[in-house]
Amino acid sequence: MWKEKVNKIMAETGPVRMNGKVASERTQTLTKEVVYASIRRLHVLGYKIQDPENLGDRHIHVLVKDWWHIKHKKIKTIQNELSRLRVFCTRMGKPGLVGTVEKYLPDVDRQLLIVRAVARISKSWSEHEIDMVEKFEEIDVCDSQLGLMLRLELAFGLRREEVIKCDPHAQDYGQYLQVFPGQGKGGRWRNIPILSEAQRATLDFVKSRAPKNKPLGWEYSLSGKVASLKQNIRRYENQMASFGFTKADSGITGHGLRAQFAENHSLLLGMLPPTLGGQAGQMAPDNLLLTKTRLAQALGHNVPTIVKAYVGCFGSNITIADADRGIEIIKRALPLINVTGLPAVVIERMRDCFFIQDLMAELDVHICHVRAHELWQAHSRRHGVEWMKPEREIGIALEAEARSLIKRFSTKTEG
Repeated sequence: MWKEKVNKIMAETGPVRMNGKVASERTQTLTKEVVYASIRRLHVLGYKIQDPENLGDRHIHVLVKDWWHIKHKKIKTIQNELSRLRVFCTRMGKPGLVGTVEKYLPDVDRQLLIVRAVARISKSWSEHEIDMVEKFEEIDVCDSQLGLMLRLELAFGLRREEVIKCDPHAQDYGQYLQVFPGQGKGGRWRNIPILSEAQRATLDFVKSRAPKNKPLGWEYSLSGKVASLKQNIRRYENQMASFGFTKADSGITGHGLRAQFAENHSLLLGMLPPTLGGQAGQMAPDNLLLTKTRLAQALGHNVPTIVKAYVGCFGSNITIADADRGIEIIKRALPLINVTGLPAVVIERMRDCFFIQDLMAELDVHICHVRAHELWQAHSRRHGVEWMKPEREIGIALEAEARSLIKRFSTKTEG
């Protein structure tokens, strides 16, 4: 009954936007889906609405509180769904019924309710002091399938739906991982280059534990029936919430792994992202634009400006920064690494540490192999592996870890 009435209202008013322009079929479909889902959720919560015209202020309050406190939806998602409900209610003859998100969450910190187009601070898990290797192993014990998915999110920046649909065997093309048409946002496909040993090791690890010709998502629901994409997405969200990976609980979300991929990929491309302390003048403007374009393409976007949502904004300074800046940061960080009590470097990593030593010596940075090991091990674990060979943009990577170390030390000192 209520669904038919929703369809009738949309049929009569849906094809035209509020500004008078024709709304696309996709826009109308998404609006209806939000209204459907909202009414169904209200039924679950005890509000048995049979006529959408009976929607009132208390129902919107209940929905938003449920989205934030129980479903742990992102603020951007809540804002979007409120917007669609607002449009629907206006067409239904109830303009002003749906207010702003602040109205419904008065006790939540206002800063958490702001959708920002530019990342001011890092959203990555590592910058929230999470050891990726340890965390993946912890998740594996509870849900090994989720552990595989999160590894690919980190290594290749896959979105939630992309990783659920991913068949790692079929999509591995040697030099890149391909997101097939229909898997990505808007149905777009893309090739994500494999630039590091860590990416290759992660992909091989996942392939060794995933069956061929099957997506990574859970094949069966908890009830034992074949699981749909919708059920997989819900299960993913529930599992993430159970581990505390929500904005409200820990300040991080699954999307933070995509942000961390963006930071890691930036480093591999020779660009220190603003969220890790990078400045506009670290390279010539044309090279900076090219690097941002490559990063955007790896993330599945067409325009380079979108990367500021993941790695921050470089600002307007386009002069080449002092080349000694990164070197001085590394020098400042080295004394903070107390070598006393650190385990001996295993023989398999000694050659890599000596290689880092020699490279740094050419830049007038004198670093013992133990400190070189600590910095590079931290960089490796940022990529989700215990150790990766130092092959690309080593100086940029060490500067990023040096900055992170200085920030952690300063925080502890202030505390």
